[in-house]
Amino acid sequence: METYLGIDLGGTAVKGGRIGSGGLEQKEILVLNQEGTSEALFGEICQLIRSVWTDRVRGIGCAVPALIDERHGTIHGLSNLLQLDGFPLRKRLMEAFNLPIQIENDANCFVLGEKVFGCAKEYHDVVGLVTGTGVGAGLLLNGQLYCGTHYGAGEFGMIPYKESCFEAYCGGKFFSREYGTTGEELFNRAAQGDRESLDAFAVYGGHLGELVKLIYYTLDPQIIVIGGSVSKSYRFYREALEKSLDSFYFSHGKNFNLLPSSLADAAIFGAAGLFYHQ
Repeated sequence: METYLGIDLGGTAVKGGRIGSGGLEQKEILVLNQEGTSEALFGEICQLIRSVWTDRVRGIGCAVPALIDERHGTIHGLSNLLQLDGFPLRKRLMEAFNLPIQIENDANCFVLGEKVFGCAKEYHDVVGLVTGTGVGAGLLLNGQLYCGTHYGAGEFGMIPYKESCFEAYCGGKFFSREYGTTGEELFNRAAQGDRESLDAFAVYGGHLGELVKLIYYTLDPQIIVIGGSVSKSYRFYREALEKSLDSFYFSHGKNFNLLPSSLADAAIFGAAGLFYHQ
């Protein structure tokens, strides 16, 4: 297996990893100066890349929480780093490192990471559902990434639900809004057997189950892999999630294939996996 770099550009930090035959060989994290210019931020990204660089690297893949103009290699809608909106990231990285560069939405990289390196290797219709601050998904249909005409496919969090949208009930903000604390704090309490925290995750699991049913009604994938920060609490909401699926109309609803992410850094693996999954 050749060696590639996977770069995960977040809103506050950039993570990078070198992927080779032994898996993740090295990983580094660099907190970004959010007040910096676009050139300063690009310099920090390059700094992170150099920290995991070796002469064996044959390409660099980037996962970005934004829309990607594939024709020009620019990124749009990176809400926490507005300086990079419209920035020609692919062109600049090619100039800096003289290597093939691929850029993809981070949810798409997540599902690719699970397909190439994780628990979805045996499947060709896969939804990678990301439940973090926001809620979205990467879609693999017939073994190929599906992004839609306007690159908006998989934005399930924006679908109206109750008085808001699914993101308000299936993302991390649900806990701060309904329980006045973070999902991480509730996780810690639930791990100690706190009943109120366990009940909170049960309520959350019910909402997530409604989203899972919607995905199965529309796409009927072979597997849904659940990732993102909230998925770390999967064991606390799994029972409620599965119970909510009992109302699925079709009989095959009893055979849902749901798994939590098997990769700690799926977006890094997926960014590198852009070169393996052509």
